[in-house]
Amino acid sequence: MTPSSVSRMIDRLEKRLNVLLFTRSTRALAVTEAGQEIYHQALSVIAATKSLFSQADSYSDVPKGLLRITAPTTLGKILLTPFLPGFLRRYAEINIELNLTDHLINLTHESYDLALRVTDTPPINMVARALMPVDYVLVCAEHYDQRLPDMPGDLKQHNIFFPDDAQFRGEWRFWLNDTMESVTLTPRLMINNSDAMIDAILQGVGIALIPTFIANGYLLNGQLRRVLPDWRIENTLSMTTYAITLPNRLLPLKTRVFIDDFMAWLKAK
Repeated sequence: MTPSSVSRMIDRLEKRLNVLLFTRSTRALAVTEAGQEIYHQALSVIAATKSLFSQADSYSDVPKGLLRITAPTTLGKILLTPFLPGFLRRYAEINIELNLTDHLINLTHESYDLALRVTDTPPINMVARALMPVDYVLVCAEHYDQRLPDMPGDLKQHNIFFPDDAQFRGEWRFWLNDTMESVTLTPRLMINNSDAMIDAILQGVGIALIPTFIANGYLLNGQLRRVLPDWRIENTLSMTTYAITLPNRLLPLKTRVFIDDFMAWLKAK
């Protein structure tokens, strides 16, 4: 849709409502107070309409319709991509629109049916269903040429990479049977993208903390190896993958079967 078409539609809407929605100048366009109020009311109408259709769909025994999903990029690539072909074969009347992004999407404003999020604090104003725990492991490149640490305290002698998240800063606790050792590490590199983290690790210049589900494939093909494999990192450095949905009373059948099938697939892996 062209800018001129949008402008004409806004003009018609303002005339229909008999109210100014935007103030215009040669350099700027700003929403008026009335425009903001009408926008928020329109969102409520859209949400109510979606809820109405969702309730109608819930009475159908055939899952169907467009399912809009958003998920973190790496989780989507590693877990959703291999899951989706089989799901689409099983449910011929469901179409999927998948947005892989590391930015949090507002489900209401963006009209998404489902968000997959890895977090330790799911949003309290949404419905969150736990899908799988996300544990972390220490890894390095197979060709890492420094002597690997024997004890957690030895990590201080190495370049340490970990996610750019406050949860990972400060004290890490390691357990070997009943023995606990705590270490406070200063990262040489913090990255907020898992693909970039893997690329950095594979250069062989450091040891990184990454989610197990990301590490597994690289461990199996020999590109990465475990560091301190006998030690368990305390579960304060663990998160959970959640299926996040809007707090509607009735979840559409298409969304329910997706969550159920994806959870079953994860458990079978």
